[in-house]
Amino acid sequence: MTLKQRRRHSELMVQFEKLKKDPYLEPPGDYEVGADPEEDKKYETAISAMNALLEEIHQLEETAREGT
Repeated sequence: MTLKQRRRHSELMVQFEKLKKDPYLEPPGDYEVGADPEEDKKYETAISAMNALLEEIHQLEETAREGT
């Protein structure tokens, strides 16, 4: 992993640790989708942000593994 890749990976991991604490990543067991559209949007936004972050981390690790 190049220095630039390591720095970016570190930045992404800091974001990951912050995002992990977001209460909107895990809806409560009794949560009903569609009951409150505003809450639905918050959950969707948090989950989308986490997915995008994980995808970028994965891509960076794959690139580093390939040696490019």
